Amino acid sequence: MDSKIKTKFTIASEEGIALLQMLGEKRGQEKYASILDTTQLENYLYDKFNTATIINNLNTFSNQLIVVYVADQPAGYAYLSGNGNVPDDLQDKRMIHLEDFEVLQEYQGSGAKEVLMEKCLSVGKSYEAIKIRENAEEMEMIAFYEQYGFQQRPSPEISIAGKTFPSVILIRAQP
Repeated sequence: MDSKIKTKFTIASEEGIALLQMLGEKRGQEKYASILDTTQLENYLYDKFNTATIINNLNTFSNQLIVVYVADQPAGYAYLSGNGNVPDDLQDKRMIHLEDFEVLQEYQGSGAKEVLMEKCLSVGKSYEAIKIRENAEEMEMIAFYEQYGFQQRPSPEISIAGKTFPSVILIRAQP
């Protein structure tokens, strides 16, 4: 592991909330500015990254926020949750949901994405499966997840700010 890349668990402190808001809003702009209109994007970012939502999500024992840093600069984050829909054939399994996995564009290729994924897999070791839901058009990310043993399953569309997109569910059964 590159010693300039580190991960840290983050809590719902003022600093942690501000950090997630900055990363989430910046990554949301990068990811959705070309597919959502300005109002949709503003609503999405507000709904997902307002202080009350962040506090509510992080003040649950089954949820974890991990931030990845490159040369001490925040580069991305992963949000894992013990809550979420479980596929019918996995109802008897302990599953963790990788709700968000985002690395800022300027840190793509730095190794941050790989270090963050390794930390997520480490957190997920006590579960029997890890689930991710991804926009089906995010082929690069789907291929990345598959490199780590995630397997695709069909999924209903996802809605982002009222706009629907085809999606896939990716499951990684723990060894």
